[in-house]
Amino acid sequence: MKRILASRSEGSAFRMRRLTAVIVMLCLCFQVSFLPTASAETPDYNGMTLKESREARVYQGTLDSVYTLTTWEFNEQPDVPYVPLKDYLTLLFVETYNPNLDFAWDGDVLLVTRNDASLRIDTAVQTVSVNDMTAFLGQNAAGALPDGIVEKEEFIALRPSAKNESSQTPAQGFTVRLKDDYGVEMIRVEDDILLPFAVAQAVFAAPAMRAVFAYNGDDYYDIVSSVDSIYGTMSAAPNPYATKWYSGSFASRSELSEEYAKYNYAAMCILLDLTYGHKAEKGITSFDSYLDEHGMKAPLLSTDPKDDVEPLKKLFGVLFDSGHDSEILSPSIIDSEGAIEKAEMIHEILSLIGYDSISELSEDWSPIIYAVLKHLPKDVIQQVSGTATDNDENGDPAVGPNVSNLVAEMLRLQMLKPLGFKSSSVTIVGDTAVIYFEGFKEDLTRSESFYTKLPTKKDLDTSSFGLFYYAFEQIKKDGNVKNVVIDLSNNGGGSAAALVSTLGFLSNDGEVRISYRDLLNDDYREEYYHVDTNLDGSFDDEDGYGGQYKFYVLTSGSSYSCANAFPYFAQLEGLATVIGEKPGGGDCVVAYYIDAYGHVGGISGFKQLGNMDGDTFTSDESATVVDIPFEGSEGDGIYFRPDKIAQFVKDHAA
Repeated sequence: MKRILASRSEGSAFRMRRLTAVIVMLCLCFQVSFLPTASAETPDYNGMTLKESREARVYQGTLDSVYTLTTWEFNEQPDVPYVPLKDYLTLLFVETYNPNLDFAWDGDVLLVTRNDASLRIDTAVQTVSVNDMTAFLGQNAAGALPDGIVEKEEFIALRPSAKNESSQTPAQGFTVRLKDDYGVEMIRVEDDILLPFAVAQAVFAAPAMRAVFAYNGDDYYDIVSSVDSIYGTMSAAPNPYATKWYSGSFASRSELSEEYAKYNYAAMCILLDLTYGHKAEKGITSFDSYLDEHGMKAPLLSTDPKDDVEPLKKLFGVLFDSGHDSEILSPSIIDSEGAIEKAEMIHEILSLIGYDSISELSEDWSPIIYAVLKHLPKDVIQQVSGTATDNDENGDPAVGPNVSNLVAEMLRLQMLKPLGFKSSSVTIVGDTAVIYFEGFKEDLTRSESFYTKLPTKKDLDTSSFGLFYYAFEQIKKDGNVKNVVIDLSNNGGGSAAALVSTLGFLSNDGEVRISYRDLLNDDYREEYYHVDTNLDGSFDDEDGYGGQYKFYVLTSGSSYSCANAFPYFAQLEGLATVIGEKPGGGDCVVAYYIDAYGHVGGISGFKQLGNMDGDTFTSDESATVVDIPFEGSEGDGIYFRPDKIAQFVKDHAA
């Protein structure tokens, strides 16, 4: 889901490239310079001596519009970039949100207040505390809960409900003990504080889903929002942005200092401690202990970046073991000069066979690959797909069991899928309509509003709202439809906003309730939205088609993330009957991992979808119970067959 269910196909890690979720970028544009002034006294930097202070550039996916951020380096912390906290926090909000930050010192404590919520930064005990981070971050859109699941730019034919009031339980906030738990010290400089950049990003930007920048020894680059253009993804063609990222002063280094390795490790642990959503399920009290317990701490503290390849692969592929968890960008920024040559070589080969990108090649060859796989023995398919249960050369599993099952289910559905089958469609068979689509998405780049240009066939693959609007227009024209099947059997998830929009079509009045826990802020939220399903501009009881049709949701083990949440909420609210096979899971909105070596990953984030009943919260991970299940392998003859789906509904309809 978006940010949370997809923020990439806010669906499974295997469909990460399809996620259309929008990450709100960390926008940096003001600068506050804290160059040491001439003085007879030597400034006190916690016993460290200043090597240099300079203005570093901040690139946000482009090279023609840049901002600057004052960057400090100390002799005792070679290579580690420090930044002024006031400057950093102001820049964090400045473009997308009005900063409105109030800074006030109380002895050793810097209080930063915004929206009546405060950050308490205590330089004496080296802690950062916040009483309500979502309130501090502020509104995503007028009328939504603070930091709501639908962001400002995603309000497409929907708005916060006027009929039902959204609510959240009191926030508990959190505290980060920088020195005691992570060995990091902040430095007070006159009326400001210096912090290592990746640490500041983990503490302040990650809770806002805006931790997107990495440092290449010279400047800062957004490599999360631009990950598909960065070399190492096997999809990016040579381009100036990626080349410049891989051409910093770290690129020619074979290793960095021990201090930098410790800094990277500390920032990594802070980010995961704050934002990884499955800590409780895995019994993780601190990631430092967890990584040490699994033999990963020592290699992750190595000054040779190649030593972290296997630990990160193990962490994302085996220990996390979820479709939302994967490495997206693995090459390190250290000793990275070969990345440019590799990209140029790959794309030179592609151009010789008539392709501009790996994705183009994949689109052409995937049908052929799946056709070949259909005729291979199962054990061969398992080896090719990485779902075999054999251990690697170290005796460890190559992939976790949940990921293995998910990949196997995805492959099974792909091999059942007929050649030429469209990624979205509306098919009417007798009195049953089948709406099929492979991802929850909204096209935020569409130049015209749906109110000025109604959805057409061109919108079916780019907008889930557009698909559903078009589908019900056809259904109404037909006049004979009684049953509507939402086919999510081959759907890997996507945008949470699209999830809300599509649920609105099943409701009786366009009203949609979404509920979840914020594990970082320790609160529970119920958000109500209204979807203008008929696009008449009136958000009223004429919206929604509940009561007019009998709704069914078709799922399989490949239905993940938003495709797991859709049947859950539809069933919870009594909107639809679930048929097929149990969906594959995915309860946490996707967050992003980024470290000081330039690695990027997707992780199960700290917003967990589910429902609170009394004092008990139930995650949607495996809560959906299929009302009318397929028997044995019955589904193999029904999936991708609208006529068979219609017959199944007819045979089992109450």
